[in-house]
Amino acid sequence: MRIICISWLLAGFLSVSAQNDLQVGAAFERFEREKGCKMVVLNNTVLRGYKLQVYKALTYKYIGNRIKPYLQADRKKAKKIREIVENGKVSSGYYMLPPLSTGINRYILFTDGGYGRGALIYIEGALGPDDVLKLCYSKR
Repeated sequence: MRIICISWLLAGFLSVSAQNDLQVGAAFERFEREKGCKMVVLNNTVLRGYKLQVYKALTYKYIGNRIKPYLQADRKKAKKIREIVENGKVSSGYYMLPPLSTGINRYILFTDGGYGRGALIYIEGALGPDDVLKLCYSKR
């Protein structure tokens, strides 16, 4: 039992430390309890058939402009960027970040619904860019 508890604590610590070099980690911490925000955190889980080490999702109603600086900072670190632009503004996209030293890939996904609404997602796992698109946009 003691080994299981230590494993859970270590997994939680590693997932937090993996985001230390990213601004979205600070965004999750800052806004997780903000009015109009909901956060989901999954560690070492399978989602739609994909094994993920970390899945964090923050949906929000009022803080859209306050999230943008975090995304812009992490965009500069991205290896691969895909964005959808509508009416001259980025409405959604994803950033593939440099992998962890263990080879695990990291992604930031986001959507800006306008009027301060949107979602921010952070994923760590052995999945590639095409897998991320299938995970997030396929209908099952």
